[in-house]
Amino acid sequence: MEFNLVTSGIELVGTTIKTLTVENNIVDIEKEAKRSFGLNINEPHFEKINDIYFSQMTIDFEIEIEQSEKQKCKIQLSLEGAFVSTQDAEETTFRQLVAVNGAAAIIGIVRGKIETITSNIFNNGKIVIPFVNVIDYYKSLTE
Repeated sequence: MEFNLVTSGIELVGTTIKTLTVENNIVDIEKEAKRSFGLNINEPHFEKINDIYFSQMTIDFEIEIEQSEKQKCKIQLSLEGAFVSTQDAEETTFRQLVAVNGAAAIIGIVRGKIETITSNIFNNGKIVIPFVNVIDYYKSLTE
């Protein structure tokens, strides 16, 4: 089993945090705190190098928590993922794989990063972002 193989035809080369902004005055997260989450999947960049396709995709995330006594936390994070195709991949197929499977892989990676970052920010509690259906995300943009 290849660990970086997202699905047949596409491989995750790596990820990097492009931006991270935290504004926080919360010490402990309350169970009743109002939580909101948003994301924006940016148009991926594609290029062909010899017989292999390469792509970079950035997804922007915004998380907000509000609770009693005007306590607020706002986190903005942009994560970029880099992908390459397998030797026999077609360009159209690779583009579709990056748009759906690549985006899902980046979102999964961000889930872990947000949990880790917030567990270090707060005295008690952490933020766990929800699972995102990438296909439903794209459908919501066309409606």
